[in-house]
Amino acid sequence: MAGSQKQKFLALLKILYEQTDEGHPLSAPQLVGLLAGQGISCERKAIYRDVESLVSFGFDILQSTCPPGYFWGRRLFEMPELRMLADSIKSSEFITEKKTGEMIDKLKTLTSVYQAEELERIRDIAGRPKNRNEGIFYTIDSLHFAIQHKRKVHFSYYRHVIRDGRITPQKSHEFTVSPYALIWNDGKYYLVANYGKYDNFSHYRLDRMRQVEVLLEPSRPLNEFSRYDEELDETDYISGVFGMYAGKEEDYVYLRCSGDCLEHLIDRFGHELLCEVNGDESFTVRVKALINDGLVSWILAQRGGVQAMYPPELSDRVRQTLAAMLEAL
Repeated sequence: MAGSQKQKFLALLKILYEQTDEGHPLSAPQLVGLLAGQGISCERKAIYRDVESLVSFGFDILQSTCPPGYFWGRRLFEMPELRMLADSIKSSEFITEKKTGEMIDKLKTLTSVYQAEELERIRDIAGRPKNRNEGIFYTIDSLHFAIQHKRKVHFSYYRHVIRDGRITPQKSHEFTVSPYALIWNDGKYYLVANYGKYDNFSHYRLDRMRQVEVLLEPSRPLNEFSRYDEELDETDYISGVFGMYAGKEEDYVYLRCSGDCLEHLIDRFGHELLCEVNGDESFTVRVKALINDGLVSWILAQRGGVQAMYPPELSDRVRQTLAAMLEAL
């Protein structure tokens, strides 16, 4: 008898969790019928007592009057949060098509079957670029371990080539590096590391990495080649890196900007900007950034709204890039 009572209690809890929400309550007679479908006999009055027990135990089971019935209230994730997570997974290029489906299926278990149908519609990824490296999650796990334990990693790095008219991945290099952080930038996942031959940071796309091996050799201390001490300040670092391009050591960059570029500057550098307003409705800002192709591309993308003032190397690179683009037309 005690065993059947526990079975009924768990079955009722499962039905309420999976098959009810604010828009789909179930009445006591309906719950009796669903339990009967599982071979569990129960009276309507027992449903009232069991629901009261669940509520007293801390489960958020609520009662609706129109239509009458019980439904599961607060969940670990609310529906807007689940939609946001599903959209993020769907739009992430580094997550494979197969893993995208698996992760959205897991999100669906966190809500009712009715709201899960909405997440099922979100999972359509037709036409979206998706990584094909199914081993990327093992790569992420290995790299997190290496970063946490301050150990070097060795891996093969792949690039795409055209072979017999088809695009295919091909191993281009092998690297042994000191890993410091994983950074998600513009829909892609990068490893920030140091390749021992140079005193700077390098970036590697996780979807291009294969055969990742965590070594016993300790990582190179950050303070040997950077301004960071024990840990990489990811927020500070990413604010000066454009498109995850490599570049020389960060320098102060002066940019003359039109007023309508302010939002773009905030998106790129954050709100803590010191701006000097000019007399022609423009302003000048000083930021710290790497001088690299990513910064040059960002300046050109502003369509004349941002002018590189200093250092001369940056303005020269902008002009050279623009000249090459015009010559290619």
